[in-house]
Amino acid sequence: MKKQLFLLVIMLLPLAVSASTTKVKIDGIYYLIDSSSKTAEVVKWSGLDNEYRGDIVIPPSITDSGRDYMVTGMRNGVFESCTELTSVTIPHSVTSIGDGIFEGCTSLTSINIEEGNPVFDSRDNCNAIIETASNKLIYGCKSTVIPQSVTTIGSLAFFGYNGPTSIVIPDGVVSIENEAFKNCHGLTSVTIGNNVTSIEYEAFCNCSNLKTVELNNNAIVSKNYDSETEPTVRNLFGSQVEEYILGEEVTSIGDGAFYGCSNLTSVQMSDNVMTIGEKAFCYCSQLTSINLSANLTIIGDYAFQNCQSLTFITIPKSVERIGFWAFGWCFRLTKVVIIGNAVVSRENEQFYSMPSCFGKQVKEYVLGEEVTKIGDVAFYDSNELVSINIPSYVTNVGDSAFYNCNSMTDVYCYAEQVPETGKDVFVSSNYTNATLHVPAASIDAYRNAEQWKDFGNIVALPAQDNYRPFIEDDKVWKVGTISGNPVQIVDRYYFDGDIIIDGKTCKQMMRQRYVNPNHPDYDNLSQSPSLSTVGAWYEEDKKVYFYDEGKQSMVLMYDFSIGDNESLQLFDGYPPFIIGSKQTGGIKGFKGVYRDIMIDQNIKSTIWLESVGGIDGPTRNAYPESADPVPEFLMSCTVGDEVIYLNDEYKDGATPEAMEAKKHRFDFTHTVKNQPKAPIKRVKSEAESSEMQSLYGEYNERQLGINLDPLDDAYIVRITNESGNVVYEKAINAGSIVALSIDISAYAKGRYTVTMENSHETFTGEFETQATGIKAIKNKKEERHYIYNLQGQRLSSLHKGLNIVDGRKIIVK
Repeated sequence: MKKQLFLLVIMLLPLAVSASTTKVKIDGIYYLIDSSSKTAEVVKWSGLDNEYRGDIVIPPSITDSGRDYMVTGMRNGVFESCTELTSVTIPHSVTSIGDGIFEGCTSLTSINIEEGNPVFDSRDNCNAIIETASNKLIYGCKSTVIPQSVTTIGSLAFFGYNGPTSIVIPDGVVSIENEAFKNCHGLTSVTIGNNVTSIEYEAFCNCSNLKTVELNNNAIVSKNYDSETEPTVRNLFGSQVEEYILGEEVTSIGDGAFYGCSNLTSVQMSDNVMTIGEKAFCYCSQLTSINLSANLTIIGDYAFQNCQSLTFITIPKSVERIGFWAFGWCFRLTKVVIIGNAVVSRENEQFYSMPSCFGKQVKEYVLGEEVTKIGDVAFYDSNELVSINIPSYVTNVGDSAFYNCNSMTDVYCYAEQVPETGKDVFVSSNYTNATLHVPAASIDAYRNAEQWKDFGNIVALPAQDNYRPFIEDDKVWKVGTISGNPVQIVDRYYFDGDIIIDGKTCKQMMRQRYVNPNHPDYDNLSQSPSLSTVGAWYEEDKKVYFYDEGKQSMVLMYDFSIGDNESLQLFDGYPPFIIGSKQTGGIKGFKGVYRDIMIDQNIKSTIWLESVGGIDGPTRNAYPESADPVPEFLMSCTVGDEVIYLNDEYKDGATPEAMEAKKHRFDFTHTVKNQPKAPIKRVKSEAESSEMQSLYGEYNERQLGINLDPLDDAYIVRITNESGNVVYEKAINAGSIVALSIDISAYAKGRYTVTMENSHETFTGEFETQATGIKAIKNKKEERHYIYNLQGQRLSSLHKGLNIVDGRKIIVK
């Protein structure tokens, strides 16, 4: 009997507790009140009207039926999915907060804990709830700024918010708990502070728009991950991330760290990174750009395996070891630049051959001046290798170094003294049909040297002009302002006359602006003078100075003489710029020397093109990181009819000749006269079934453009009319220019033949044209001519002397 009585008491206890609690609604807020303890908790109402909106202020106490209750807690999910809730103020009396209270509150911008709360706070107006004793941020919202004093971001703290769009995890934070930012679809970028040592699984899961992650912490990046058994960086931030920026604190990239980041296109790292671990970027199939650290020493096995979008890579001179199949199955990787000697010379016997590092598909290797020796079997079995350059300081080429390179057509050897060779250096390499390019003074020496003499053709390298100056007569820069494609605003910069400044003879630069009449601001823009004076330029010892008329001072704009990876102070009060190593190749539309320009701890800022200037135009060489970016870019740089830089991604939709032009495309036919040189290949169009060995040209009523990008030799270019008379002839070095732009506006109407030839091949093509005069820009309503004097003043008619009409010089006598 006693046993049965005991069980009855136990069963009645829940009923007694339930009887003391009641749900009530007071001033739009739902509470669960406990009459026995005289306390109340904010709750989620289970009915259809549970929709908190706008600004909610929770009082410290409420009154119901004449009794007072202290508000001490907030139950689980109290504001869940309240999409119109904008702010919540929580009183000092609340000491208990449940899980998921703000999940799905997409409009919430303000959270505030009243002062005096013994458990929680919203320090520094952070718009978040922080557990005071542990310094853990347990809930945030779209406008939260995480205080430096916070050490932990709690689980589900930002779960399901559409904002913020970017967030900075400060250096004080050491851990980010599971799913802290899960389903934050509005988040586009995140910066992780220096001291974060733990990011739990799926912390940023399903952040579908998170594209950029900056990691300033070594613990996360340098950790060795087992990609098959534990989450990698991909699992922490999601596979949708397109760019990782590795801060100065990062000194190594661990095994498998970025394994399988399938949407990753770009990685930036500081020069503090010393090693890249095994499989670190394996299966990053969209990776197209990575600038390796200048102090990198080791690239681990399979580090970039299956990075199938990678087409070009530069290996810094600091690299001592590249692991097996480090770039294996990178099927689009066709050009490799190797700056240092260790990789190629195989001084460390752990090295493999270049194909075992980069794959057999590489078509071109470029070796830096640091290379003095090519080791045994270095390029053995490089089946697709077409071209290689051997720098001037190489003294020895090892046994079977180019064995079975059966696609090789060109070897460029800059060594004036014939390098010593081991056994079977070129066996099975097609070298008896290939062309060896050597210094002119050394041709006889190579023709008499064993193995070298067996090349099918030995020719002189083009005369090397070590430096082409920035200041040249007839040089024109065309700079576009990105406002669509075709570009609607185009500026032309050119030199026009000399001026003496501080005893120095400087070149005066002018700017001519063109605006498409269809531009929405055309009427306003056309009122400003289209011709203006930019300033003066002076060049000495490969240093280029600009006289800024506004500041009345000379400013160093470019220093093409500075050594590799040295620093240069260009602007007072700003950090020094780091000038990268000299590079060639890898920039579409440019064959010369270029250098990366980095600022403030090696964050890449811009590029200098030797003889051309900045990639953004001649007046913008590099700029402080904090400066507002100007949407300008260099479209072309020409000297006379020679095009030394050409960005044809965007079309010109502003200058008169471009607006009036109806372009015609024609292909050159290719005839081999002697031993063939490297195949001249053009990427096939959709209409073509295979690649074509051809050049191409484009022409309209004013200009004939000839693409020279594939060519790397001296040619005679000749244009003849229907009678066979020569109307144009010029010797060019196609190894230093990318195109020709020939003025044909005065040619008589008819059909013309273009011929390009050297000693072993010929290209021919035909085009039609007719004589034309100057054409004016046409407005929507009327035809106009724009006439200016040299001071940039608008004229109503032509005046005696020099006039600028629609951007062209007209002399009236």
